[in-house]
Amino acid sequence: MRPLALDALPQHSGWARYLLDPHGDPPDDPVAYTTADRYDGIYGHFLSAYRDEGLTPEALARRVSAAGRDDPGPVSIRESLHLVSPAELLELERFEVQTAVRGVPTPDTVLDLGCGWGATLAPLATAFPDASVVGAERSQSGVELARELHADHDRISVERFDLAGSWGLVDEVPGDVLVFTRGVLTTLDDTAGVVERLAERAAGGRVVGGVHLEQVDAHPETTLGLLRRHYARVRGYDDTALAALRGDARLAVERVVYDTLGPNPLHPQTAVHWRPKPGADR
Repeated sequence: MRPLALDALPQHSGWARYLLDPHGDPPDDPVAYTTADRYDGIYGHFLSAYRDEGLTPEALARRVSAAGRDDPGPVSIRESLHLVSPAELLELERFEVQTAVRGVPTPDTVLDLGCGWGATLAPLATAFPDASVVGAERSQSGVELARELHADHDRISVERFDLAGSWGLVDEVPGDVLVFTRGVLTTLDDTAGVVERLAERAAGGRVVGGVHLEQVDAHPETTLGLLRRHYARVRGYDDTALAALRGDARLAVERVVYDTLGPNPLHPQTAVHWRPKPGADR
């Protein structure tokens, strides 16, 4: 890992260069990563590679980490820019998950909504050694890959789940539930609706809290902060999750840590902790 000056970011980020000098076409389709079909295709590609090439789970994780990235490539950590290798990024991402949930009381079940191919499941299981970890994912390819990668982990399971569909899974997993997400809410069409459903279950005592690593609009009025806000707007990302959580009278947002990690430094993750508000209707 080595420092990267903001002035040099356009040399390592096609989107930074395009936003500052919007000449010609953008580096890729602005809405490419906001559809379920796109992610299902990505997970299907890695599932085939895992099965056909006999990769170990760690080798597959390293391949995913390297996909589409320069070596080294830019990241952000607490508003500082760095160049890191894919292997370094993989370790940073795992550390970020465990750091995000540090100090959170152990629930019976950690429910990772939108777990993708399962990158966060093992770090969550390590962070909560006495809890079950359930991954929930819409993509069938993502579910299959996550199950195969964690077949030897008896506390980890993965189920098919659509945030826009039935929430039966949330109501059926055992015991108290801590909800976790990473980079999921920003791609939704109805973030407010998801927050409403979380708040209903929090007020009812079903969900005891939430930890989210999400790309939200907590940007400072700096050059980098304004560039990030512009990036989210151009790409059509929904960055309203924090505002929705704060705006619900049944939830108490207790902690917000901006830019815990930005594998894409223009779209960094912010750690958000909430719990049911004392005295809320149950």
